[in-house]
Amino acid sequence: FYLLLSDRHIQKMPRRDRKKSLDLGRTESTTSTVAPAIVTPPEQNPGFLRSKLPLRSVVKIFTVASSPNFTLPWQMSRQESYSGSGFIIDGKKILTNAHVVNDYTTVRIRRHGGQHKFVAKVLCINHWCDLALLTVEDESFWADLPELSLTNEVPQLDERVLVIGYPMGGDTICVTRGVVSRVTTLVYCDSKVAQMFSPQLLAVQIDAAINSGNSGGPVFRENGSVVGIAFSGYAGSADNIGYIIPFPVIKNFLSTYMKTGSSGDICDLGFSYELCENHSMQKALKLDEKKNRTGIHIIRVRKLGPCHKLVKSGDVLMKINEFQVANDATVQFREGERVHFAHAITSNEIGSTLNLEVIRQGKVVKMTVPGMQTPQLIKGFRQEKEKPSYLIIGGAVFTTLSIGLIEASIDDFDDESWEYSRRQKKYADQEVVIRISWLSHPINHGYVSRRVERISKCNGVKVRNIKHLRALVLQTDDFVHLETGTKRSIYLDKKEADKTSAEILETYAIPSAISSDLESVSASYEPIPSDSDDDDEDDDDDKKKKKK
Repeated sequence: FYLLLSDRHIQKMPRRDRKKSLDLGRTESTTSTVAPAIVTPPEQNPGFLRSKLPLRSVVKIFTVASSPNFTLPWQMSRQESYSGSGFIIDGKKILTNAHVVNDYTTVRIRRHGGQHKFVAKVLCINHWCDLALLTVEDESFWADLPELSLTNEVPQLDERVLVIGYPMGGDTICVTRGVVSRVTTLVYCDSKVAQMFSPQLLAVQIDAAINSGNSGGPVFRENGSVVGIAFSGYAGSADNIGYIIPFPVIKNFLSTYMKTGSSGDICDLGFSYELCENHSMQKALKLDEKKNRTGIHIIRVRKLGPCHKLVKSGDVLMKINEFQVANDATVQFREGERVHFAHAITSNEIGSTLNLEVIRQGKVVKMTVPGMQTPQLIKGFRQEKEKPSYLIIGGAVFTTLSIGLIEASIDDFDDESWEYSRRQKKYADQEVVIRISWLSHPINHGYVSRRVERISKCNGVKVRNIKHLRALVLQTDDFVHLETGTKRSIYLDKKEADKTSAEILETYAIPSAISSDLESVSASYEPIPSDSDDDDEDDDDDKKKKKK
């Protein structure tokens, strides 16, 4: 028996949101009554006979995973086991989905028709585009395994495709057929929180059955070439909706890995915008569709993004490389097909350059910007084996804000912390430091707030990140005065906190008062210098005083 991965997410969602959730197809070891979809092959199959199906190149991936416990950051969550699919590409590598090996502790791979599970090594994971690259060091695994070739184009509408993998409903390989229904752009992340920070990438919708466990399996044209990777099925009321990752996204992932040895980012331009569909707005901004003067109106440019000091608020982004941006924020993909303009950005490799044309005060201005991902204030996905940072002072537990923590305790956040998490990152080393809990002890008696709250200052100094907080605490021998984002104060006697630290750790069976990455931080630590501290939004009162 099996359970769709997204079921555990759906149980936590409001009922109105359940229809829209995407089922990422990996199979978990748990119970359900979902029956496998059965697809009958067509009577005629020109160009790709069943006897030529490259089944040997498709493997089953078994993952044992354990994610951090973000509310108790010194612990890990219980282990989970699930499976997915993958396939062989050149260079003795295996391509699959990132969510198939997410938070892995061990990964094993079984060949088609085999009985032995080989230990796999994870080479690279990119959660934004949901792709991962694996290999097996045991040479016997690769004996007589043919490599699959990727086509260099996106399949046409109504083109027949075949999905091969190891979905729920059995342990052996499964083949389903369908046609391409549409080409669109999607946010690949299944997390509701991560979707707010994730880029839109090109995706192909097909009507072939993609069930839990199909994730990472190849999708073929009928001539035998791979046109994409299965990664998602729709878990709502609609039937026969599945999505595959097409060649342009796969190409960028592999190319970046070959050049740098890693591939964790996706290109963006780092700005906010609005549509220019209103006729009066078009006249005011001097737009004219007949003269190809169309685009989107830039509202805000992020300080650490590639467009900082190049694109300005009030500009109209008219062109990205060869793509003309329409007033409705779309670009032409193929004849008769349009997709979101994000495709013109995310289709570029990290490290490349993008040529932009903007309309500024009625004139066309050309510029070149680097291909990079704008740093986010909230950590999107943790790096491999990375654990949350934490600091315990007088029973107060501090950590940094991340998507994992928001998902684990979103109902416990105060309004100020939640709103602050959506702001732009201003400094390269900036983090949102929060107090997530109190470990009850006489030293912290009277501090009864159970809400997660942001720490704004320590002893009158703005806290840039958790290392900075650690240094500020070490610098004082008197009282530690913490100020929250809502101007609430927390006072802790430093000497008393040091004396009671061992007792608190023993009571709650905590191995250390600080995470391992903070052990080397000294009182002399200083954040990266910046000339714009006065621009921090959390000090409105200070700004008013300076103006006076």
